[in-house]
Amino acid sequence: MDRVWRTITTKTARTSAIFYFSNFGISVLRYFFHLILMRFLAPESYGEFLSYLSLQYLLLIPMSTIGTVVTKAVAQFRGKQDSQAINAFFHQLLRLTIPISLMSSVVLIILSQPLAYLFKANTAAFIVLGISIVFSLLSTVAGSYISAFQQFIFQSIASYLGVALSLGLAVLFINLGFGATGAVIAQLLSTLIITIIQLLKISPFIFPAVSRVKQFTLDLKGLTGFSLFYTIGALSLVSTDILTVRFLLSPIESGLYSALSILGRMIVFGLAPFISLVLPIATHRQAAFGSARSVFYKLGAVMVVFGLIGAGLFSAFPSFFVRNLSGASYLPAAPFLPLFAFSMLFFALSQYIAAYLLAVGRPQATMFLIIASVAQPLAFLLFDTSLSRIVNINFILHSSLLISLIAYYLRVAQRTAK
Repeated sequence: MDRVWRTITTKTARTSAIFYFSNFGISVLRYFFHLILMRFLAPESYGEFLSYLSLQYLLLIPMSTIGTVVTKAVAQFRGKQDSQAINAFFHQLLRLTIPISLMSSVVLIILSQPLAYLFKANTAAFIVLGISIVFSLLSTVAGSYISAFQQFIFQSIASYLGVALSLGLAVLFINLGFGATGAVIAQLLSTLIITIIQLLKISPFIFPAVSRVKQFTLDLKGLTGFSLFYTIGALSLVSTDILTVRFLLSPIESGLYSALSILGRMIVFGLAPFISLVLPIATHRQAAFGSARSVFYKLGAVMVVFGLIGAGLFSAFPSFFVRNLSGASYLPAAPFLPLFAFSMLFFALSQYIAAYLLAVGRPQATMFLIIASVAQPLAFLLFDTSLSRIVNINFILHSSLLISLIAYYLRVAQRTAK
């Protein structure tokens, strides 16, 4: 009992708990952000805003990859107490990525008019999205440094401030008559403000730039590739299913599946902080002590408990949650919620295992996510007939993915033990 108490009262445990509950609150706040926007925007305007958000979602794939690479690399440097590498990596990374982000920004601005025609939207909003690419890059890099330093409390406060700024500015601009474009401008301004705060936080570690850079070895090519696989696989598994179902089933069934997806993602978002925690902590522990298994088991155990509580509540009271969170018109989806909730729990656990293996130098595990992301739409296309079958296929897919990753982890652990 004393050992358990000492474990849960360590500094890492306390900050991890604060980080988890803070991020859970942030996820809830972001959920209400969309509810409030729907109150202020007409349906057609909210649909316009979602089209912007979908494009931004695609643009975030390379950003998420960069974030994974930076978090792992800086945590590794920190574990080795290599301050020169921490400083040099920041400036080398920006010299490499800023020209690419500027080029992407210019391309998006040039294409703003045809994109606006294609999505029946406002040209100005796509110009704002183009400008936001550079700020998103800076925010991703700075935020990844903060994550690698395990400054989880500061990171949580900054995230709360970012969501609050987005919401407040969005409501202001919408009331001023900017409509959906106002919500996009609000996101850009909030990102800019948070980026400045993040850069100020890490400025002692990155400024001034070191004049003589100590050479360090880091397989950026391989790590970046597997990080991209991880990001593509993870994002595809919660996006392509909705698009495929929209194509295959009736509009009503597609709407019911969308309701299931939104509710299921509440479990994924609730567990996402554990996935974010394992990468920097496990990387640092592996670099400093040569093993990070204790981190994997401790965080994983808490994650399983929280996930089972969430999925269990959805399974015990499906109609209650569907009626109160989605609306009475979505009640036909209630019988499928238990199976879908556990599918999302399995998906979150799969991401956790893949992120841990990425942290300890076994990035090949990300290929399981890629395989699953390809198999998902193919399985829907081959075996679709009804909503119930789609939900069952999804459950089988995520169960198989989790079992495969567990088997791979056990194989890696066995080889390491030898």
